[in-house]
Amino acid sequence: MDTLPPADQRANHAIVIGASVAGCLTAAVLARRFQHVTLVEKGDFYDESAPRRSLPQEHHVHLLLSRGKQVIERIFPGFLAELETHGAEVADLGHDVKWYQGGLWKNRYRSGIRAHYCSRRLIDNLLRRRITREARIQVLSGARVESCEFDDSDSDRKITGVLVDDGGGRRRLPAQFVVDASGRGTRLPDWLEQAQFGTVERTVVQTDLGYASRIYRRMPEFASNWRVLLVLPEAPAQRSMGVISPIEDDRWLVTTGGWFGNFPGSDPDEFLEALANLPVPDIYDVVKRAQPLSDISTFRMPGSQRRHYERLPTWPRGLLAVGDALTSMNPLYSQGMTLCALEAECIDIHVDAALRGELSYQSLQRQLSDVVESAWQMATTEDQRFPETRGKRSVSIRFHHWYGARLARVSGYNRRALETQIGVANLVVDPDRLFAPGIVARVLRESVFSTKGR
Repeated sequence: MDTLPPADQRANHAIVIGASVAGCLTAAVLARRFQHVTLVEKGDFYDESAPRRSLPQEHHVHLLLSRGKQVIERIFPGFLAELETHGAEVADLGHDVKWYQGGLWKNRYRSGIRAHYCSRRLIDNLLRRRITREARIQVLSGARVESCEFDDSDSDRKITGVLVDDGGGRRRLPAQFVVDASGRGTRLPDWLEQAQFGTVERTVVQTDLGYASRIYRRMPEFASNWRVLLVLPEAPAQRSMGVISPIEDDRWLVTTGGWFGNFPGSDPDEFLEALANLPVPDIYDVVKRAQPLSDISTFRMPGSQRRHYERLPTWPRGLLAVGDALTSMNPLYSQGMTLCALEAECIDIHVDAALRGELSYQSLQRQLSDVVESAWQMATTEDQRFPETRGKRSVSIRFHHWYGARLARVSGYNRRALETQIGVANLVVDPDRLFAPGIVARVLRESVFSTKGR
């Protein structure tokens, strides 16, 4: 991953639109191929504390899954140690998380799968600091991309650069390679349609999702009992979740949210009431005694969204779309940052072949779509547990709802099922392992016999 291809295989200039997690990781990958990489960020790239309008969900709980951590560590060696140095809490997801799911509290076992808990701002700040150390990457802070430019001279159309407004007027940035990592509000579909590449199809799964978060001073008396306290609903009857997550500087970040309007606003009493109305009162019982350190931040989104760039009849050479510009999913499943890392890894693996002309950029964009496919199917299948979610419930989806509900209970008392569930959720264990004979037998038994007294 660290080896640069021969000079004759490298183009001169690449542009990445957006300094998101996807944008920073992609820029680092491209800096190993291109002599110059420009990262265009519409906000203040160097401000490490002010709220960012382009990332309204930054004030809520984020979890970087194990697979995502592995990829980021390969791109930026030592990144996880930096997180820990700056106060990230490391927790075993089987032992250190007190976890309510499927109507019961799970027994706790050491799984060997550990998560780094911290604020989203800490992750972004450290990624951006890494970017500033990359000699080949130039950051245009406070600049907005107004459009993409394409070469219309032949049938093999290619991108030739972007038009940027950096506050001092518009100017053209020529490039042989452009990656759109500008987020859910990307304008790329409009630019492609205006350039007569066709209309980008879009799939939206409406869930009227929202959540609210507040920072509290951590209470040391709970340190020996749990590091993370997580309560998940039994869908569809229950529609709200809650979590207490440790972050740097000896603080807790408390988030509660839900589907189809089941989430509070910014009023403190309403926030506490929402915690009290969770399936069990444990989070409320802790938080009502804790010292708040912030106002309540809220976030709302209509649902998951996927843009099908791979379905366009033609695709410009030298262009790719990643991150939320490609797929934006229900954040309660904690997949977003990890998918950004996997997309950067996909580019890292295949971009040399594209630069040599051995792989079309349309094929590479299709591979990026394939990266998100399984996560998209998982998230949207789970969202379809609620009757308000539109979409056909196939036999396969109904089976996964039935099996998943019982697996959630089995993993509450069976160590193998819990470890497998955690591994699959963190994208480090093959999902087929959930259907191992021993686990299937437990699930079938759960469906037949009462769990009373267990």
